[in-house]
Amino acid sequence: MVSSRRERVRTEAVRLLSAGVTGHVFPGAAAGLSFRAPDGSVDFVSASAGMLIAPAVAASGSDRNKLVADDSIYDLASLTKPVFATICLRLVERGALSLDLRAEQLVADVRGTPGGSATLEQLLCHRAGIAAWGGLYLDVPHDLGTTAARRWIFTEAARRAEETSRRGPSTSVYSDLGYIVAAEIVTRATGRDLASHLAKEISEPLGLKPLELCYPPALGPELQRELGKRVAPTERDEWRGRLVRGEVHDENCAALGGISGHAGMFGTARGMAVLGRAVLDAATGRTKGTTPILSEATMKAALGPRDGGTHRLGWDGKSAIDSSAGKRMSPQTFGHLGFTGTSIWCDPVADVVIVLLSNRVCPSRANEKIKGFRPAFHDAMMAALTQA
Repeated sequence: MVSSRRERVRTEAVRLLSAGVTGHVFPGAAAGLSFRAPDGSVDFVSASAGMLIAPAVAASGSDRNKLVADDSIYDLASLTKPVFATICLRLVERGALSLDLRAEQLVADVRGTPGGSATLEQLLCHRAGIAAWGGLYLDVPHDLGTTAARRWIFTEAARRAEETSRRGPSTSVYSDLGYIVAAEIVTRATGRDLASHLAKEISEPLGLKPLELCYPPALGPELQRELGKRVAPTERDEWRGRLVRGEVHDENCAALGGISGHAGMFGTARGMAVLGRAVLDAATGRTKGTTPILSEATMKAALGPRDGGTHRLGWDGKSAIDSSAGKRMSPQTFGHLGFTGTSIWCDPVADVVIVLLSNRVCPSRANEKIKGFRPAFHDAMMAALTQA
């Protein structure tokens, strides 16, 4: 019975992903679904379809024949944010970090700036009044990836005020720059880099393999080679003058050295689904017999609705109209999107996590067919789970 249900869900997932490939939504994609079985246990289904590299940009014949596998690795883009926020909350629970901490308490250069005076909680909730984005990578007066470059980008990000900030601190302004500032707060306050935090706070307690969630620049040579074989490319980037593969797509993160709080993580569908399951179980109190990733009280506080928008601490809530989560997932659903064509949605009512990883930006970010595909995919998968 369980095996039959799993196979029916997987078959439907493969069909949908294949349709996405045929419809040129993306060259290929992988999906992971974590759901509660009738006996109360957690079941997992993975699926994949398409090519790892779009034929139009494949450098060789062997590249053109690489199929996406269930364990293919994708640039997670902004799915980095909820993982980073989970790291922050674990540090807060242990007393190693405070959500009231401000960057100006650690760095004199940002005193009086929007980012310097904002609390870590405001930054993680996108309510710090910082600009949504800015092409900081174009103006860095230092060698990219160096300590000096990182310091300059952090300081400049903290100074960039959002024009609509006059609406008040409760207004949600989704901000990559805010997460750049937040990452600097965490590394300075703890004295440890984000890659080591990712390993200790996420990968190790969840039993993830090194490449299931990672920052590529922090990998050793052997893992770098393995990642190179399994990772999907993103875009042919004019700024870098090459097809980007195995390095972060986001230009500001690349200028920071490939590691930040807003982008930089790579991973597999299973890796993100395991993280989503741990967070969902913590939020719903379904952690009997396990060591929860976070307490139920912490997760309820993080995911609780906030004035001024759907963004919560590290996550986004499902919007009432035209949500990429589709129509079948409950209003209590929370998740996040990634620019490269990635997403995660967690439904506490249906007790399901759905992860979709793709490189829809390959070969160009101009392809926005993912906007129509995502809600259709989630609705179809929810229907398949119900029917199964």
